[in-house]
Amino acid sequence: MDLIVGASSNAVKSLVGKLGSLLAQEYTLIQGVRDDIQYINDELASMQAFLNRTKRAGSHDEQRQDWMKQVREVSYDIEDCVDDVNHRLGHEPRGNGKLMYIRKKWYFLTTMYVRRCIAAEIGNLKVRAQQVSDRRTRYGVDNLRGSSSEPVVADAPTDRVAPPPELIGTKQPVGVEDAMNELGGWFKAEQRTTQQSTEKRFLAIFGFGGLGKTTLAMELYRRFGDDFDCRASVQASQKFNLLMILRSLVKQFHEQQAGASLNDPLEGIEEWGEKDLRKKLVHQLKDKRYLVLIDDIWSVSAWENINDSLPERVKCGSVVVTTRFKSVAVACCRRNGRLYDHKPLLEENSYKLFRQIVSSAPDNASKASLYGQILSGTPDNPTKAPSGDHIVTSASDSPTEAASHGIIISGAVGNNPTKAVAHGQIMSGTSDNPIGDAQALLKKCGGLPLAIIVVAGLVASKLRSGTSSKPIDNYLAEVDKALSGGLETHLSTEGVTKVLDQCYNDLPADLKTCLLYLSMFPKGSFVSRKRLIRRWIGEGFIIQKHGKTIEEVAEDYFNELISRNLIRAVNNSSNGKVKTYQIHDMVLEYIVSKSSDENFITVVGGHWQTPFPSYKVRRLSIHRSAREEKETVERMKLSHVRSLTAFDSFKALHSCLLKFQILQVLDLESCRDLSSHQLQKICKMHQLKYLSLRRTDIEEIPAEIGKLEYLEVFDIRETEVSELPQSVGGLKRMTHLLAGNKSKRKALIMTEEITKMTALKTLSGMGICGTTTAGMVRFTRKTTATGLFKSASRGSCKQVLQALEKLTNLKKLSLYILGKLEEEDEILLLSAIEHLSSCSLKFLAVDDGFTGFLEESLSSSKAPPEHLHTLELCGNLFEVPKWIVSMHGLEKLTLSLTSLRTDTLMLLSELPELFSLTFSLDAAKSKNGSALEILHKNTMNSGGEIFVPDGGFGKLKLLRLLAPFLPPLSFVEGAMPTLQRLELRFRTAYGVPGLENLASLRQIFLAVSSKAPKAAEEKKRLANKIEKNPPTVIVDEYNESSMEVYQ
Repeated sequence: MDLIVGASSNAVKSLVGKLGSLLAQEYTLIQGVRDDIQYINDELASMQAFLNRTKRAGSHDEQRQDWMKQVREVSYDIEDCVDDVNHRLGHEPRGNGKLMYIRKKWYFLTTMYVRRCIAAEIGNLKVRAQQVSDRRTRYGVDNLRGSSSEPVVADAPTDRVAPPPELIGTKQPVGVEDAMNELGGWFKAEQRTTQQSTEKRFLAIFGFGGLGKTTLAMELYRRFGDDFDCRASVQASQKFNLLMILRSLVKQFHEQQAGASLNDPLEGIEEWGEKDLRKKLVHQLKDKRYLVLIDDIWSVSAWENINDSLPERVKCGSVVVTTRFKSVAVACCRRNGRLYDHKPLLEENSYKLFRQIVSSAPDNASKASLYGQILSGTPDNPTKAPSGDHIVTSASDSPTEAASHGIIISGAVGNNPTKAVAHGQIMSGTSDNPIGDAQALLKKCGGLPLAIIVVAGLVASKLRSGTSSKPIDNYLAEVDKALSGGLETHLSTEGVTKVLDQCYNDLPADLKTCLLYLSMFPKGSFVSRKRLIRRWIGEGFIIQKHGKTIEEVAEDYFNELISRNLIRAVNNSSNGKVKTYQIHDMVLEYIVSKSSDENFITVVGGHWQTPFPSYKVRRLSIHRSAREEKETVERMKLSHVRSLTAFDSFKALHSCLLKFQILQVLDLESCRDLSSHQLQKICKMHQLKYLSLRRTDIEEIPAEIGKLEYLEVFDIRETEVSELPQSVGGLKRMTHLLAGNKSKRKALIMTEEITKMTALKTLSGMGICGTTTAGMVRFTRKTTATGLFKSASRGSCKQVLQALEKLTNLKKLSLYILGKLEEEDEILLLSAIEHLSSCSLKFLAVDDGFTGFLEESLSSSKAPPEHLHTLELCGNLFEVPKWIVSMHGLEKLTLSLTSLRTDTLMLLSELPELFSLTFSLDAAKSKNGSALEILHKNTMNSGGEIFVPDGGFGKLKLLRLLAPFLPPLSFVEGAMPTLQRLELRFRTAYGVPGLENLASLRQIFLAVSSKAPKAAEEKKRLANKIEKNPPTVIVDEYNESSMEVYQ
């Protein structure tokens, strides 16, 4: 119940500030109410001091826990009341004069009843606060005696060095080689029997949670999946939902059909019944060899339902299943099946996995042995493994980079300090027997990968936060002692829970709150880092501290959870930061249970059974919206809900939407059944700070949006919204306005009203209107009821561009140019870009739609944006601006493929901090004759091949070429010496000679368009050509019709 400390402390901290603001107001409340508010404020300030002391104590008895729970609940109720006061009495007339005097009197008269109700409520809350305070003394809760034996919980990271940009690449999982070799024969046998049999074949992998079943199954899926005509993977769960699984299968098979999005749409699939979905599957899999992976089945009945839904008598179907239960596995393999009992890691592999995270653990084969196994060799680069079944690593090439991941150690590392430093191991002191301590620690993990990586993350966090020069064996012994209670050598599911308990209890209180918030998201979800961080801020979990901004503190918290391996990075953005994360299902199950116990988050329709909430619901997450979930929600007390998230469907909330009156965070991403009528109701939720309507079907934002005066984040990306109403100019707290659709090249029209949001830090997907309307029409599906260009007419292009300079707080700006600009407008736009770049701007993206702005104006800038970290220039760009060499801090650069020339690469090689370089071309623009002509001319001017010169590019680790047609690119000896990953996304490619000259290349990613005439042959041809070289080759296919731009 440790969450209470963090949640209670945060709740009180937030509330004390609000009460102070309320007392400063000039409200004429009922007599005595001001004194009640002052009393509550003073009492809560004392409670906060006590809670801070409790946080430092680290351990809490049952009485103390119960009292802290009461503090949390009364704090939340008081905060609800304060917010209600601000809303209901927040429009008091102000000013002097006779007319204002009359207005004030009328205001006081009309709000008399409201003020009396508020007075009564505040009086009741004062009594409750007093009772909670008295209860602390009555039961001796305040007797906090310090003890030297009591564990002290660390504070949240305060001065963490931001990790440098890095790449996340899939590494061969540890300890599955034998299983892969054994089960590989099952797949090869399938190939031999394809012509003789049409029966489905089954492979069932079983073992308890955390054993690595998903790791093994996914590795099989990746390695052998290309041998099938189509493939799909789905996750089952404790609360089985057949319709969700069938929909997922249909969608995945649909994406793998060339031209499917145009010729065979899946409109209305959310309404399809079981019969329709089964019929669709039969049609999709007709005459095809398919592979289906079904992860984590909990019951025999669930398996039988899935199996009955997969078509019989097709060409040949192979089904791989993972489950925790042997009885389920046996049921899966009764007919034409193979049973596989997955075993824990061997001792040597356990240590190998441990060293991927704690690279300071000794590896000298002449001195160390683990369980009698002589260990030899270690990766040339220390790596970091994430949590979850999927083992993903991030290479560290320097002590600085290693330090950012907690690989700063104080202990001996064999006899080679040079090698240790090269591995990012900063050494001090010596160690008596770290191998023996690691042996004892890993014994308690029982060979379970999940247990090993979270324990290793705990050790790494202690190494990172250690202020003394203690050797590593001291930290190993410390963690080993903490895990000693009741763990056996042969670890069970209950034992894994105890390991998670220890790792969770070691977290600072603020981080506990942030971790448990992840239970909002469904099992198996890939969640955006930015989405999570913005929601943390909207919830009030993050405050400014130690001179860092609120966003920087949130980033620190996120990086700490990654470093502790409680969440794992799935992939990274091209700027080297984590883009999406995932949480292991056992860790998620653990925090869902803990959140439910603490009434922190209530999950409806989730993957695990959770009890009906016994307290007021504070945060609600709806994973499904069937009739059962709708009835459950309707029985809840929703008037105190502050955070609401719905996934895929909004149906469960239709009848109770008006009950959410103090909502602060509303996330409806991907809810396709949101109507304009419901959106008008949402605009009455006056406390909203975070509102996401991303990937919904809304087409128009009501004027009432202007009433959401506290709104800070508004996400309408990938919707049909092309304009905002005039009232948005009143949203003075707006920080992030996210709009447009990058894949379809749609934009939100920029207006003067938007430029009045002077607090904006992020403004993405904005369209600058030119003199021609052809470009504007391209970015809009249809004219809305209010008129397509009504917002554009609120101010001419000139006025909009002049007003753009007011947004001096902008850190990210993404623009589309809609139609040809007048010369004067181009000058104004260039001036605005130059001005904003001299202020706070760090990210600039401009797509000129081949109108010529990049070539004619931006390239000739006299005050170029030298301080940018990210620059994206897409459109008509024949050569890069000469001033680009002055951008010494530039880390990420995206350019139009039309600028790819040998002399361009020579110019870019001088950028000292460049981490990522991308050349892209919109699929639609590739049909443009001028674009193809430029590509051909560039190639001919370079002698038939575009050469990547030697030298330069000192920090470049990622190179991407994303376009339907890739020109021939050749790497000379010594080219791009630090390049680690090469990504090629194309329909046709001429080859990439000289890859053997890329000394640091580790991974090549090939994605061939489904529109390619012979996509499969193209993939194999290029892959076979490349696989003669050392790098790992990952081959994939993408549906070009659903991805028209390559970003």
